[in-house]
Amino acid sequence: MPKVLVVEDDDAVRDIVKIALEEEGLSVEGVEDGKGALERFNSSSAFDLIILDLMLPDTSRISLCQEFRRSSTVPIIMLTARDDETSVVVGLEVGADDYVTKPFSPRELVGRVRANLRRRQLDAQDSEHKLEFPGLLIDLLRRQVLVEEDPVDLTAMEFEILRLLASYPGRVYDRYEILHQLWDADFYGNARTVDMHILNLRKKIEADPKHPRYIQTARGMGYRFAEV
Repeated sequence: MPKVLVVEDDDAVRDIVKIALEEEGLSVEGVEDGKGALERFNSSSAFDLIILDLMLPDTSRISLCQEFRRSSTVPIIMLTARDDETSVVVGLEVGADDYVTKPFSPRELVGRVRANLRRRQLDAQDSEHKLEFPGLLIDLLRRQVLVEEDPVDLTAMEFEILRLLASYPGRVYDRYEILHQLWDADFYGNARTVDMHILNLRKKIEADPKHPRYIQTARGMGYRFAEV
């Protein structure tokens, strides 16, 4: 049974999330602050996913996300205010994989959680395979990326986007198709999420992110992996 850690200081929101996920057959632990979250994260067996409120009062939300990411590739979904775009961008940059804006419907959040857990399960079943390009190696089994033989740390979502694009060089994916492929099939979400992940991914694997060698923009259409 997948285990989910919910970090949310609002008792009502935390209970709603917990009930919704438990009805999906998930094991859920809820904590109200960053200190409690780190204690549970460090003392418990591995969680399969973390839901993190960006507005926790006692611990910097960004520092907490970084702390999780230092020792784990577990998917992190942020909960954020609808007008808090700056925090969303920073959160994605430091390792979060996805976000849901408040107020949200339990169905929407469950869809995001289900999609992330499904990808994690598929990763575990991946056969040993590598995608190799000049200056870039993508090890699908070990979830490792090497740029000019140097390892690069990617978030779970950055890795998934890179794998999707690199599996079919030259094929153009529009933003909603990427959402459809990598998020829940019946929930499309915000296309800006894709743009943010692409921006962060380019910073990590491209020598010149403004003139990318690998992940190219097909103007008016979407993104493609170059036929290098």
